[in-house]
Amino acid sequence: MKKSALALAIGAVFAGPAMAQTTAGNVTIYGKVYPQLGYYKSSGASVGADVTSNLVAPPTAAQANNDKGRANVDTSNSYLGFRGEEKLGGSMSAIWQMEQSLGFDDPTPSPGGGQFWANRNSFVGLRSGFGTIKLGNMDTIYKEYGDQFSMFGISSGNFVSHSNTLSSNGVGTNRLARFHERAPNSVQYLTPEFSNFSAGIQYSPDEAKGNPTPLTGVNLDRQWWSYGVKYEADRFYASVHQEYRKDMFGGSATANATGVSNLTGGSPTTGSEHSKDKATRLSVAFKITPDHRITGDIARLEYKESGQAAPGRFEKLEKTNFAIGWEARWGGPFRTGISYVKVNEGSCSLSGAVNCTTSGTDGNQVNLGAAYDFSKRTFIYAIAAKLTAGESAQFDNWAGGTPARGADNTQFALGVSTAF
Repeated sequence: MKKSALALAIGAVFAGPAMAQTTAGNVTIYGKVYPQLGYYKSSGASVGADVTSNLVAPPTAAQANNDKGRANVDTSNSYLGFRGEEKLGGSMSAIWQMEQSLGFDDPTPSPGGGQFWANRNSFVGLRSGFGTIKLGNMDTIYKEYGDQFSMFGISSGNFVSHSNTLSSNGVGTNRLARFHERAPNSVQYLTPEFSNFSAGIQYSPDEAKGNPTPLTGVNLDRQWWSYGVKYEADRFYASVHQEYRKDMFGGSATANATGVSNLTGGSPTTGSEHSKDKATRLSVAFKITPDHRITGDIARLEYKESGQAAPGRFEKLEKTNFAIGWEARWGGPFRTGISYVKVNEGSCSLSGAVNCTTSGTDGNQVNLGAAYDFSKRTFIYAIAAKLTAGESAQFDNWAGGTPARGADNTQFALGVSTAF
């Protein structure tokens, strides 16, 4: 009897809030977990005269280390989310979402273990016949509309993702230069769909503008805009989207040769420097048959900076990258995926008409995968990737660290994925 009473009491405590939530609106718990056992190694790291681009510093012998082969257990971007909706009358609804990564391979508490509440797409907004407006921490329109290759839906945060090559300048791995991010402190508007067409725009203001610290005397305005238009039908998808970042210095953040960067300790050297970084991408996807889908991307990356303190400082870097992919189901539970990404050398300029070369800042990535479905939500998979870097380039698709400049990364993994 005592056990029954205690059980009823505990049930009442937990049922009360749940009942209150359901009367206020629909609440959904969802997520995806895809841990994998993998293997990684790197080879061919550059040293000294191997590096021919004057945007980057030639690595010393001590820096030109290749990572020896090692096994790892990784959970990629496994996540847990909560979302809800409340009807407000007519076509209007209040919507919300709180989503977070699940790094359950590492028990270290945050921040050391990287487990943060609402660190993925999380927002509150309103939806109506006039569109949807959201405020929070969200993928940019550029990221959401582009790169339609998903490798069974596990590419996010995984080494088979295109983000570390297609959206990278190849000069360095600083995320300020990567156009595949989630924008905090942002507001996003999505239009209704008209004849399969829709559009979106997103803005993230500089909340530190005007602060006396940490950039004393520096008049920066780190705005972040992202916008695009897409067409989505049963068999064909196409989108054109662009991202614009002001005063984020993506070029200088990756150009590490002595005297080239316009940053000192992460801040503009004199306070007169400014930057305008922009990426423009065309993404397409076509279902040849219901079971075979081909994807393609062309991305133009531009990094421009002004107000240089001296000759020989970073001024401009431009390059065009592309990717193709093919995902297929073979008449049953078997699926395959293959993709290729190419990063070109592009062109650059330094202040004072000093010669600039991007020689060796190119690279390419090949991904292969196979999956076997047990159900609509659960499958096992095997994936492999080879990322080849030019002698002056640096790319990083390894969760366990940052490979050396010029290093080629080889990875493969076996994993299981389930969604709920």
